[in-house]
Amino acid sequence: MGSRFNFFVWLLLGVRIKVLRKLCSIVSPGIAECAQSFYMVNFSSTEEGLVLASKPRAIGPAFRKSVLNKELVSKILRSVPESEGFHFYLAVGEPTGETAVSLANFVEKLAAVDVKSVDFHYPRKDFEKWIRNVVGDAELALRLDRIGKARVGIRGEALRNDIIRAVKVRLNELKAAL
Repeated sequence: MGSRFNFFVWLLLGVRIKVLRKLCSIVSPGIAECAQSFYMVNFSSTEEGLVLASKPRAIGPAFRKSVLNKELVSKILRSVPESEGFHFYLAVGEPTGETAVSLANFVEKLAAVDVKSVDFHYPRKDFEKWIRNVVGDAELALRLDRIGKARVGIRGEALRNDIIRAVKVRLNELKAAL
């Protein structure tokens, strides 16, 4: 098969990635990156790419929408001990004295804390780590990560507002699942 065939395969796969990312982001934010990485990893050979592109079910469990059961929702919405809470800092060694012990409390504290604290924690992925590892909400952690990827260089009040909006949307989803 010549280079013309390889070009058309490349073109087909490129279009499929864009369409798949768009469709996946409608179903569940955060899954679009998963879709692209699936294509990048699994389409190393054009023949394999054509087989998988013609059989969408071959994609497998990576694209199943996550199910929120009441136990998981209760875990995510719970309050944690203050020692496990999110401690806001302005810089290394400069605590603000504010600690969030739940997602709802996190939104309140984030809205009130000095914006320098947001600019300090976000690039270090501190919010994402706490939400994923302590709160137990991997989906929200992915959404927060995407804010910086979608709006490169975002800082200050715009960043704070986007984080607050993402957490509030997630809180509403979780409360609706109860």
